[in-house]
Amino acid sequence: MKLLHLIHILIHFSRHRSTDADNLTPTEVTEPAAYIYRLPVELLQRVFLFIVNDTSGCPIIDNTSQYHTISLDVTSPPLVLARVCHFWRVVAYSTPGVWSRIRIVLPEKAKPLKPFLPYFIQCWLDRSGRLPLTLNIRDRHWFTWRRKPGRIPAADSQLLDILFSESQRWETVVLSSVEDWHPDFNTPQLRTLECHHSNIRRFNAPKLSRLYIDGTFSRTVPVGQPTLTGLRAPITCKDLRHIHILAASAVAICSTIASFPNLETIMVDELKPCRYVPAPINDLVMLKSMTIPLCSVLPDDYRQELMKIFAVLHLPMLQKLTLLGSPEKPQVDWLLAMLGVASFQVPVVEFHIPQDMVPSATPLNNIYVENIVPLLSFVGEVIFCG
Repeated sequence: MKLLHLIHILIHFSRHRSTDADNLTPTEVTEPAAYIYRLPVELLQRVFLFIVNDTSGCPIIDNTSQYHTISLDVTSPPLVLARVCHFWRVVAYSTPGVWSRIRIVLPEKAKPLKPFLPYFIQCWLDRSGRLPLTLNIRDRHWFTWRRKPGRIPAADSQLLDILFSESQRWETVVLSSVEDWHPDFNTPQLRTLECHHSNIRRFNAPKLSRLYIDGTFSRTVPVGQPTLTGLRAPITCKDLRHIHILAASAVAICSTIASFPNLETIMVDELKPCRYVPAPINDLVMLKSMTIPLCSVLPDDYRQELMKIFAVLHLPMLQKLTLLGSPEKPQVDWLLAMLGVASFQVPVVEFHIPQDMVPSATPLNNIYVENIVPLLSFVGEVIFCG
């Protein structure tokens, strides 16, 4: 809608352009420039920024289909903007916000890169000025299973080192499947991070608000300390509000909630059994929403993990418990037992039910209504989504 609004502005601008040409003699009359070239630089910059911020297509740096060479995507923003004409190129190069985002697929070849690509990335970062950076880095090695664990190819290391040199400007970073890369990060502006658990080594991120951890997170954190203990050392993030963990044990969930006083939401996709029992937690926590999986089959170790969570935690601020699964009778019976040992009230329970688990011919409320009636003795509202 904003871009459409800009188009309307351009139309209005073209209809009310200057009429100075009407006063020129025939010898002075020249062919008027196209309207796009009369556009004020500030307005053209706004259009460029709308285009770049709305683009989530292919990476700007990728491998060819043969996985042997590196290619640059010059047909997508922002590079395509600099290829239209000289005027657009000058405007694009002088607009730092156009270059504050970069998407890279790490190459598969292990030998060092030729000088052009590192130079290109460095120029890209230089054009962004001192603006905060948004990085999206994906490792294709993880999907092809060609790289030996624990080794970073020389080509990857070159690219990562260049990006790491600007870590103090990182604001939003996605390290998708980038494993075994764990330098000591100093990221004072970082607010959103998605990474593999092997990346967590020593991370100074005092403004970090959102964190997604890909992999199993089973270690504990020191209660009351704003750190996450990964495989090696802590990650410091005092203002963490939202955390999403791919897989975690009850011990990891409880210690994470207890260690971040400002944490508002936690989401776990998969529960992992752990032989340890979480320590009792007496400190006040501000958690408002918790999302955990609800398996169709409830083995003993799964039930025990969830019972640990609700027996240990005290969540007086909790507003909603979201369960990823359907409220079958065994699951509801287990949920009743879990709520029975909790020291806090759960105002709302929400079930996120996969569409393929609900017969299309039967209304959802007729399938599970009998199962959820007992829940209303413990919670104020039950919601279905799916």
